[in-house]
Amino acid sequence: MQRLKTINNELTVRVWVFLVSWILVALPGGDCLAGDDALVKFPEPWASTYRVDPDYPFQLVNVEGRHLFILNKTAWLYFGCKRPEAVLDRAARQGVNVLRVALEGQIYYETVGIELWPWAGSRDAPVWSRFNEAYWDEVERRIRMAGAKGIGFDVVLYANLRPSTDQIESQQPYWAYTLQRLGKYANILTWEIANEYLGNEAFQKAAAEYFRENDPYDRPVCTSDGTTDDAAWPDRTWLDLAINHTCTSSSERHDLKDWYLALARNTRSHGKPAWCNESGRENRHGNNDGVHRRKQGWLWCSAGCFWTWHSWDGCEGIDATDYKAPGEEFLRPMADFFRALPFWQLNPNYTALTVDDPSLVWATLAHPDRSAAVLYLCTRTTGQTVTGATAQLRLPPGGYRITIQRPADLTVLAIQEHRSDGVQQVGRIVLPAFTDDIVITIRNVQGFR
Repeated sequence: MQRLKTINNELTVRVWVFLVSWILVALPGGDCLAGDDALVKFPEPWASTYRVDPDYPFQLVNVEGRHLFILNKTAWLYFGCKRPEAVLDRAARQGVNVLRVALEGQIYYETVGIELWPWAGSRDAPVWSRFNEAYWDEVERRIRMAGAKGIGFDVVLYANLRPSTDQIESQQPYWAYTLQRLGKYANILTWEIANEYLGNEAFQKAAAEYFRENDPYDRPVCTSDGTTDDAAWPDRTWLDLAINHTCTSSSERHDLKDWYLALARNTRSHGKPAWCNESGRENRHGNNDGVHRRKQGWLWCSAGCFWTWHSWDGCEGIDATDYKAPGEEFLRPMADFFRALPFWQLNPNYTALTVDDPSLVWATLAHPDRSAAVLYLCTRTTGQTVTGATAQLRLPPGGYRITIQRPADLTVLAIQEHRSDGVQQVGRIVLPAFTDDIVITIRNVQGFR
């Protein structure tokens, strides 16, 4: 009898999903557009949903052919916080276009008292087959608000709960209802099964396969582990993204080259979009040096990955709208820089543009034909000034324009012209004196191809 009830519930939900694909109800509280398929669309970059690009497998692409450069930010309690508009406004100022949020969670409950509970009943007495309609209505309202401001979501389905294999059947109505209520929004980027937990693989596999089979928009599915030196289950075919967490510090214990850059390169090695979707935050993780945090983000992005800003104001301080985390002022310049590039065409390269000073840390991205290359170069120690450094270039024959900028604010420090006689010849350029870091962009004089 219980199995029959479950089947009936699933059929009912599937009928609703079908109807939603044909009917768009009025959606107050945000600017959105409905297409013929009833996908609720928003201004760019959320004109449609994203999926892994088969032509550029480390990237995400939408129907219009737009690739998404992700700058993510933790906002665990966004669906229950007091001032969601302020959360969105701050994220938009920072250049953030994705928020990582809990759909279920009791994170920092002892501090902020916010309970995110999608089901009927309570955490102590759940009713898995029924849902907290008022909560879901508010979730949808806040999704629409975010879409209107150009912000999407990494939706974590289980932030605190850790269901086991014998709960797969009881949780399927939740998966179906999530697709029914949220699947119609173009600014839902990805379904993240669990937060920092890999102890229930069979359950997560079932959930991932359900979303992969039933989401009509083929959104990527992922999961996460705690701090490790690589992605969570990177070889699992039912996970579309390589996700790493490194909740670590800005101290010498976590070296920019031997820890942060090494982790980025590990995460990028699995043939999937690579993403650190939780980095270290100030105080709790000792990541207190804002300049060091800037370097962490630039190294991850210059290794061909995406990165996340994790801070107190995305956790228990989510309603402290005047709070300034160390280094947050450097987020928008980084996002603006990479979004101005054809970043989806660039891949890690270890010979096209290099620096041979072992005391410095660098990472290079280049187009396959080397018509464009970007090198990020930094010191290990905050405040260190570098003079007389040189970079080596191995480029196809032709003329190139070299632009050298300060990552903190994208101030142009120098523009040079360079002529290459071919990749067999190693050219050299002298870099201007700099403190902490610089970014070098090389373009063929004909521009990016």
